[in-house]
Amino acid sequence: MLKRRPKDTKRFRSEPKKRIAQAPRPPRNRGKFLVVGIGASAGGLDACKNLLGSLSASKGMAFILVQHLDPTHESMMVELLAAHTSMTVVQAMDGMPIEPDHFYVIPPGTYLSVDEGALRLSQPLARHGARLPFDYLLHTLATNFGPRAVCVILSGTGTDGSLGLKTIKENRGLVIVQDPEEAAFDGMPRSAIMTGAVDFVLPVAKIGEALVTYDQQMAGSDKHSGHP
Repeated sequence: MLKRRPKDTKRFRSEPKKRIAQAPRPPRNRGKFLVVGIGASAGGLDACKNLLGSLSASKGMAFILVQHLDPTHESMMVELLAAHTSMTVVQAMDGMPIEPDHFYVIPPGTYLSVDEGALRLSQPLARHGARLPFDYLLHTLATNFGPRAVCVILSGTGTDGSLGLKTIKENRGLVIVQDPEEAAFDGMPRSAIMTGAVDFVLPVAKIGEALVTYDQQMAGSDKHSGHP
């Protein structure tokens, strides 16, 4: 059973309001695979390429990348990352179902969340001030996928992810942070570690192995409980 949402839920829910209408949303089974939210900003592209290189054995998972991007420019993240993985790499669209072996990239200038097994896009209300799009994704990821939600924080400045990862832990998910000594920019990793709610601090090359181990644990738990 999932725990109650934390007291700061309103903060997450009040950020983006204007929804971007795109594709229709089919119903999905949310309980059979890991959904990994990845947060990064400065230095995150190289870290994410290296992460993809460590995921050769990570079959059957879905990945959602929130990379802080310039909202005034088109993103080249899909093209830059697709060459480093056999997974399907796509830019997220509203209503797009979350599928295993897919890697979803946030579009510039949007907030990204999940709901009933599908991606949802929203426009931030404020044009200026602090934006925490990864915190927002993590909150919805935790409440939708519970123990199958995973947070991975890579290189970046600022604190985005440090609030949302607590929601992941409260809903029995997994939190992994890139070793700040390795990260090009250590702000996001160190801020996450300071919460005391991080399960693993690892070099990027070891993160894929940790995900596979956790996935196997989840599969074993399903088998023990009698779930198909």
